[in-house]
Amino acid sequence: MDWSRIVSISGAYTALLIGGAFATGQEAMQFFVSHGAGGIVGLGICWVLLAYSCGSLISAGRRAQLSTNEQAFRYFCGRIVGTGITWYVMVMIVAVYGVMLAGVGATLQQAYGLPVMAGTSLMAACTLATLLLGLQRIVNVLGVMGPGIVALTVATAIATLLDNSTDLSAGLKIASDMDLLRASDSWQFSALLYVGLALPGMAGFLPPLGATLGSKRDAFAVAALGPALFILAMALVVVALLGNIKSLQGAEAPVLVLATNLFPTFGGMFAAVIFLGIFTTVTPMMWTVCRRFAEDTTPRYRALAVGLTLLCWIGGNLLPFGQLVNLIYPTVGFVGLFLLACQIYTDTARWARRYKQ
Repeated sequence: MDWSRIVSISGAYTALLIGGAFATGQEAMQFFVSHGAGGIVGLGICWVLLAYSCGSLISAGRRAQLSTNEQAFRYFCGRIVGTGITWYVMVMIVAVYGVMLAGVGATLQQAYGLPVMAGTSLMAACTLATLLLGLQRIVNVLGVMGPGIVALTVATAIATLLDNSTDLSAGLKIASDMDLLRASDSWQFSALLYVGLALPGMAGFLPPLGATLGSKRDAFAVAALGPALFILAMALVVVALLGNIKSLQGAEAPVLVLATNLFPTFGGMFAAVIFLGIFTTVTPMMWTVCRRFAEDTTPRYRALAVGLTLLCWIGGNLLPFGQLVNLIYPTVGFVGLFLLACQIYTDTARWARRYKQ
């Protein structure tokens, strides 16, 4: 087994999911914390489904040599439906990019008092510069950053849990009754929506990487390691937020509040971690969109990267971060759930054919 490649792809997978909404705590709040004890159970559902979907996408990439998200969507959903999903997902990825830029603006404003537009401009410039490097260098960058972001986010959550002011039992009792933004009124459906939210981006990023793996065992190892790292990090963040829920209502970046409460100077440092978390998500997502229309070494690809970055920069300055997450993310989740259903159907049919043979 090629463990260096397994760890690199697992790190890139984790970095892809740990974006601005995760690192700020908005995802944890809206999909899990707001449902109290039900949100904890929902994390277990996410773990199982993310591991399956990751393994399915990587294996399909190896088997069919899939190189774009459209090829992946067609493989699982058929030619007509797959093409339709491709166009929808591209629009939604651009919208999510705008959400992520808003997250940077809100975070840097909360941490340093910078204007929101300054934060969105800095992120747009960093993302654009990385997009112009191409897929392999993006993977190399994300594979290094992903574990680091996980480690610092988890360290903040653990330090918060060890603090005497954390009261998890109280948070479990009151969270579901508080006036909080929620992805869904049901904790079960919130968990499913969260899996669906991850799938469109993974469908464009994982299959091409799966095609580079040497064996099925390598693919299974990535499917086991990547989702496990991510769900562990999310669980620690959820528990830390639940234990301090009374002080977090209305915060645009609740994890940053936790970091600042621990050590005022660390709050400023953690804002940089959130910045990197957003960067590691938007870069591969936007690569899948630009790569749909051009090879990543061509002038057309570079023009698309510049134009879409400018468009998303404008959109990221229109609404507050929390409202954008609540508006865009559940919508993407519905389409992702349809894709998950297509994955299960396609894989089940393939396994049935193999069994008959």
